[in-house]
Amino acid sequence: MTTLLTGHSPRRTRPLRIGLALSGWIALAAAHLLPDASVPRLIVVCAFLLLCPGAAATRWSGPSPWPVGGRPFAVESAFLPVVLSLCLDVLVVVPFYLGGAYGTTPVLSTLAAVTTLLALLPVPDRRRRAEPGAEPPDGRTGDAAPAGKRR
Repeated sequence: MTTLLTGHSPRRTRPLRIGLALSGWIALAAAHLLPDASVPRLIVVCAFLLLCPGAAATRWSGPSPWPVGGRPFAVESAFLPVVLSLCLDVLVVVPFYLGGAYGTTPVLSTLAAVTTLLALLPVPDRRRRAEPGAEPPDGRTGDAAPAGKRR
């Protein structure tokens, strides 16, 4: 049986997952406890809104098709969490805005809950297992040549 593993070891990602799970609640506490328009409040809340929901959602995406050490992987690693964060922010803010319940507390608490769920729930198993004697997905069997290539 061949097993192709993707992702990092759970021991290395556990502190990141816990940090992501707590980040929204820290941003919510900063929004309530720090004075309005203060620089620390702005930094904490904006960093959460721009990075954390997307970073938690990135765990659920598949592996990169590029080599791990290459430049495309670095670009993907930098921009995918930002783009996913902005998408999740919009998906949470719009219903509150259209429902007339827009405010800092409901939006941040919803985003904190979504981020916590995405960070703490286990990622679906991405291992592909090839059983001995199993057919490939395209319907060919074993080492036989494709139908058009037989002599």
